[in-house]
Amino acid sequence: MTTKTTPTATPKTIQLAAALMVLVTTQAFAGVTPDEAAALKSKLTPYGAERAANAQGTIPAWDGKAPAVNPDAKGRRIDPYANEKPRFTITAANVAEHAEQLSEGTKALFAKQPAFKIDVYPSHRTANFAQGVYDQVFKNATRAKLTNDGLTVEGAFGGIPFPIPKDGNEAMWNHTLSYRGQVTNIVSDKYVMTASGDRILTARSRTQRAVPYYDPAGTPEQNNGEVSRTRIDYLEPAAISGQSLLSIEYVDSFAKQKDGWQYLPGQRRVRKSPSISHDAPDASGGGLVSFDDVNLFQGEQDQYNIKLVGKRELLIPANNNGLFAKPSKDVVNKGLLAPEAVRWELRRVWVVEMTLKEGKRNVQAKRRLYLDEDTWQAVVSDSWDAQGKLWRTGQAHTLLASDQPMSMTVSYVIYDLQAGAYVYAAALHDTGSVQFGNYLAKELNKYSSAALSSGGVR
Repeated sequence: MTTKTTPTATPKTIQLAAALMVLVTTQAFAGVTPDEAAALKSKLTPYGAERAANAQGTIPAWDGKAPAVNPDAKGRRIDPYANEKPRFTITAANVAEHAEQLSEGTKALFAKQPAFKIDVYPSHRTANFAQGVYDQVFKNATRAKLTNDGLTVEGAFGGIPFPIPKDGNEAMWNHTLSYRGQVTNIVSDKYVMTASGDRILTARSRTQRAVPYYDPAGTPEQNNGEVSRTRIDYLEPAAISGQSLLSIEYVDSFAKQKDGWQYLPGQRRVRKSPSISHDAPDASGGGLVSFDDVNLFQGEQDQYNIKLVGKRELLIPANNNGLFAKPSKDVVNKGLLAPEAVRWELRRVWVVEMTLKEGKRNVQAKRRLYLDEDTWQAVVSDSWDAQGKLWRTGQAHTLLASDQPMSMTVSYVIYDLQAGAYVYAAALHDTGSVQFGNYLAKELNKYSSAALSSGGVR
């Protein structure tokens, strides 16, 4: 007869078991608890926004529907609200009445540019995404977590990682990893408008972006840490035509910050780009903006202490298909983008405040980002210099592409309030529309330094 024996529980094994229980618990509830995540199927939208309308009814409830915006003959998505009239208009004369729904930078524009006005239209919460994206967001809610002081995201894939954020780093990762398509192809213009009124086309470029993070056939375990690969080929003006840039971004910006390569036709070779991140000045922006100003903020989070201030109602540019259809000569004016060309709506936004860490250096010592609750993308930004003076304010314009389905910011303008000049980037007016495609892993080699070299044309 064989007698089974029971291992004796020593203090050491008890400690080990306790440690494993803590580890298992941590892994199972890295994000929010399953009970908290259930709100994404009831009180919150599948993307983490509030489903309900605001108390006044000026922000409608989210119903998961959006009007059709099939591309026209030129590939542009029509403006489904072209026949709407503004609810009201804000000018320098009545801005004080609406101050609670404006950012500091937007209010400063009224003081700086007397012709500035805001036409406020009815709000339409048109942001919708594919069910596959929603499914991944729901999984991310309980499996994603931050490590390395917020600089690394683990366990997330195929959707925003933190639909119910608990701090500023989580909210900013939602902005960084928000859905903008699996593959996009855009030909766009960048303008610098000087204080004296000289409108300068500093770059016309083709931007192609592939996003392994949104590979529909992928998993968190299969993803090698790449968020996206972006290739920019400059077409005009002649001084930069033929130049190309390639950048790769990662979900672990602690271990691996953005990679970049540059092709210069005069040298006929590819070289590692010295810096295309943080506050390195963007030459095509005339020295008015930095590389981390792309999309109002496209930078690593390592330089700032990031605070999630909370939510508020704010007037923001939204549903701007009509803006993109206008020719640039009617939009890019001295001092301002033509105010009557931009559609504004009242929305709920997350407010994120970024303050420079001690010992770090960035020309923008403090930033405040406003993230649209329906897309998690930054739609308004304000920043201050090292002396604490309000310096720049940015506005991003949203394209509704319900045929994908998708809603994403495309063009953005950054006003230098001190210099009286501005930069308008990713402008589609004279170039066409955004082309979307499906991600295929086998085509990722198109976005490599070797492809950059073989694609050189001058």
